[in-house]
Amino acid sequence: QYLFEPVFLFRDILSRLKGSMGQVCSVLGNFTTFSILLGADIMVSSVSWLARSLACVVDRICGSGKNTVWQKTAWHEQRYANRPVYVKGEDCMAWGELDVAATMKQSIFPLSPEQLLAKAKIVLGCEFGTKAGADASCLAEDFQFVAPIVGPLNKQEFLKAFGSFKVQEAIPDLKDNSWFQVDPLEPNRVWFFSRATGTHTATLNFGAGIPATGKEIRMPPQAQSMLFNEKGQCYTLTVGYAMDKRIGNTEGLGGVFGIVKAVGHALPFPEGQRLYNPSLRYEAFERIAKIGEAFGLGPTAVDKTKK
Repeated sequence: QYLFEPVFLFRDILSRLKGSMGQVCSVLGNFTTFSILLGADIMVSSVSWLARSLACVVDRICGSGKNTVWQKTAWHEQRYANRPVYVKGEDCMAWGELDVAATMKQSIFPLSPEQLLAKAKIVLGCEFGTKAGADASCLAEDFQFVAPIVGPLNKQEFLKAFGSFKVQEAIPDLKDNSWFQVDPLEPNRVWFFSRATGTHTATLNFGAGIPATGKEIRMPPQAQSMLFNEKGQCYTLTVGYAMDKRIGNTEGLGGVFGIVKAVGHALPFPEGQRLYNPSLRYEAFERIAKIGEAFGLGPTAVDKTKK
C-alpha cells in the first residue's frame, strides 16, 4: 500500500494540472475571441453610424425616407383600458392572476366580447377585405398594419400589398389553426393565436414571383390582434409576432417573411433570415460571461464546493 502511494499522488497532481491548463486555455480562448468580436463590432458600428448619418442628411435635403426604419409613422395610441381586478384567495398566483369576468365588467366599449369575436372572424374570412367581392369597409379609414418589422402601413398600402400576394391561391390548403380571446385589459382588442400550416403548390406573388415548390409550411405559434373602433371596424392589425421560435420551419419568422423562408426563398437581409440574429457585441459579451464562469462568477457558474 505504501509502495503505491507516490504513484497515486503523482496521478492526482497530473489530473489537477490537466484541469487547470484546460481552464487557462479556455479563459485565454474566450478573451481572444472577445477581443476579436468587440473589435469587429466597433468597426462595423462606426461604418453603420457614418452610413446612417449620411442617409439622414440626404433625407433632410431631399425629403425622402418617410415611414422607413428611422422615420416610422406614429401608430395609434391605446383608446380603451380596464383597471385590472385580481383573483383573491390563498390559491391565487403569486404575481397576480386576473379575474377576467370582473375586469371585463368595467368595460365602457360599446361592443360586447361576443360581438368583437364575430367581427374579427368576419375580417379574417374576407381576407381583410381583399377577397373577391369583399367589402373593405371592415377596415377603418385610419387603419394601420403593424408587424414586427414592416409597418405601420395605412389602409390603401396594406390592401394593395396583401391583396397582391394571392396567398390563398399559392397555398390552397392553408389552415390558420387559430383561437380567439378578447383582451380583458384592452376591451376593444381581439387577440388571435395561430399555428398556420399549408403546402406551397402554386405561384406565390411575392417579388418576381415564387413558383410552386411543393414544400410544407409550418409556422411558429404567432400572437396577432385586431383593434376595433365603436363602429366595429378594425383600425389596427398586428401580425407575425412569434411566440416560440423552436416550432415550425421558419426559424421563428412569422407573417409573409415566414412563408417565403419556409419555401426556400428567405429575404436577403438578417431580419428575413431568422427571428434572432445575435450581434457581434452580444457574442463578445457572451465570452466575457464565460470568463466569469471560469472564476466562479455569475448565476451559471459551477459551485465547486458542491463537487
